[in-house]
Amino acid sequence: MVWKKLLESGKVQKKSISAEEVKIVLGKAQRTLRSAALLLEEDEESAYQLAYEAMLIGGRALMFSYGVKPRSVGAHKITVEFCELSLGKEYQLFIGKLDRARKKRHYLMYGIGQIISSTEAANLIQTAEKFLSIIEKEVKWH
Repeated sequence: MVWKKLLESGKVQKKSISAEEVKIVLGKAQRTLRSAALLLEEDEESAYQLAYEAMLIGGRALMFSYGVKPRSVGAHKITVEFCELSLGKEYQLFIGKLDRARKKRHYLMYGIGQIISSTEAANLIQTAEKFLSIIEKEVKWH
């Protein structure tokens, strides 16, 4: 349990979640990703945000499969931390992209003046596809 320090610090809490519930969450991540791809030609910013959300939901599914959930305050960042600790250095590139997308999405939600290009949104959609396939392989089934 590499991520045990998150549990000890109170960033994550124990939560009993069935394998069926984890499958449902993974399905939601895949649906969200398909929505991002559909929106790409019409609204790059929304497509980008949905691609990020798909990655976040996938990360939460991974957490749930380990029997934990993030606390409410800072849940997005905690999910990224959990993914980093549980997936390890092998997937550091994807974790870095997830964290950058988290920061950019935060700015899109609460700031002004940020523009997302169609290329940037398309790249995040491709990254999210790969990330979700990694998550599906790494999920711990009960």
